[in-house]
Amino acid sequence: MGSQIFGRRDFLKVAGLGSAALLFGNRLNAIGLRFPNRGVTDLFVPDTEISLTATDKRMQILPGAQTRVYRYEGQLVSGSGATVQAVPDSYLGPILRVKRGTKLRILFHNNLIENSVIHPHGLQVPEECDGHPMQAIGPGQTKVYEFEMIDRAGPYWFHPHPHMRTSEQVMMGLAGLMYVWDPEEEMAIPGASTGANDIPIIIQDRSFDQNNQISYQPNMMWGFLGDRILVNGKPNAAFSLEPRAYRLRILNGSNARTYKLAWSNNMPLAVIGVDGGLLPAVVSRNYVMVMPGERVDIWADFSSLAGKQVILQSLAFQAGGMGMMGGGMRGMGGIANGTAFDVLTVNVSQKATIKPVLGPLPALSVRYDANNVPDYNTPRPFVISMGRMMTWTINGRVFEMEAVAEDEKVLRDEVTTWEWVNNSPIPHPMHIHNVHFQVLQRVAPSFVDGYNTINQGLIDGGWKDTVSVWPGERVKVAMKFGPHTGMYMYHCHILEHEDMTMMRNLMVMDPTMPGM
Repeated sequence: MGSQIFGRRDFLKVAGLGSAALLFGNRLNAIGLRFPNRGVTDLFVPDTEISLTATDKRMQILPGAQTRVYRYEGQLVSGSGATVQAVPDSYLGPILRVKRGTKLRILFHNNLIENSVIHPHGLQVPEECDGHPMQAIGPGQTKVYEFEMIDRAGPYWFHPHPHMRTSEQVMMGLAGLMYVWDPEEEMAIPGASTGANDIPIIIQDRSFDQNNQISYQPNMMWGFLGDRILVNGKPNAAFSLEPRAYRLRILNGSNARTYKLAWSNNMPLAVIGVDGGLLPAVVSRNYVMVMPGERVDIWADFSSLAGKQVILQSLAFQAGGMGMMGGGMRGMGGIANGTAFDVLTVNVSQKATIKPVLGPLPALSVRYDANNVPDYNTPRPFVISMGRMMTWTINGRVFEMEAVAEDEKVLRDEVTTWEWVNNSPIPHPMHIHNVHFQVLQRVAPSFVDGYNTINQGLIDGGWKDTVSVWPGERVKVAMKFGPHTGMYMYHCHILEHEDMTMMRNLMVMDPTMPGM
């Protein structure tokens, strides 16, 4: 099956956005549904208060005319336990660095001309703080997020999640990092609390028109694939680093593009962490696959490269199954998914001022396997398919704002197993809100058809919140929801697929309630 290119109007028509969707949006604003916009209360006493404002502004990205972007601007209002650090000269939002156990109050101010809401990706937060589309606020409004940071140290991030507008708002620039740290991580990673040895690497692709404005033409099959690769909001990225070790904190912040990361000198990548924090041991790979929404931490030692240059590349791979080589927007000038290109250049200086040493990585608190997962052999199936008019479905269902099916209900504090079954011709990064999971098993597709171009770069150890599922593949994951109950979401993190209804609700229920 070949790819198909649609304009923005066609995309919205197929996704179901039009006059009916606008009326539906007005209905949400009118009745509030499940999620009233609570203000600041005396019941929650924060350690730290942070202000995040979504703004519409112009910034310098390319030579010449400035580019209109959406941007999160952050400020530490008061308190301790968190810092707010801007990414220099970038449209991207700030880096929030938070100590585990800190009680956060975040005031989200929407200064856009449209509805928006923030989703703290990867964090376990109360239902009203998760960023469900029903929680979106209008222009000029403020939403209050109050929660304790209970998650283990890890590279989390935040982005918008409004109904059918997530993909374009992220494309316009709304994304930021939220690094959680704790004393255990500080023992393993020198300078973890301050980020002294951190290098954030947020990889995105964009296209620009002749006036340097972001050009967004989504592809219904693959999502949006641009013709420029940006790192931390800049094209042709180059870092000047010392001949020593650094922690490269990589986020695939693209709407749809997958990266096959490798060093140009064939130096192995030493993976020390994934979505939900540090691995129990270093994993060495010649290349690493990173799909949209996934994060990977690399311990990169440039000690032997004094005075030299090395390039972080994305290598070629087969992006789809069933004979689909590459994929994407060739007709629109975009780089096809699976094409090789350079991501960033590292210029290594002659001398190092310090030489940080990686300490012992912490053990996992629990390892799920056949011995401690009750439904290991009978997981709940979640089948990924393509529906009519190139819409995407999960178990034959599309997104319904309030609907929760029986197999989408889970009990708090109970270990449960899901199995993703990809019956579609392209890979999907599947993200589950409000939980960390472990990958128990991958069953390779019965047809090889390019799978061997990516399978050695899959990092399945540790805690994850987003997992890649390749065409014909079955991926089994185990998790335990809690401590929060309520309605959350799960969806494909190709953002155009999410906006095209490839998203569902799940309900975390209290097992002590009557009738449970």
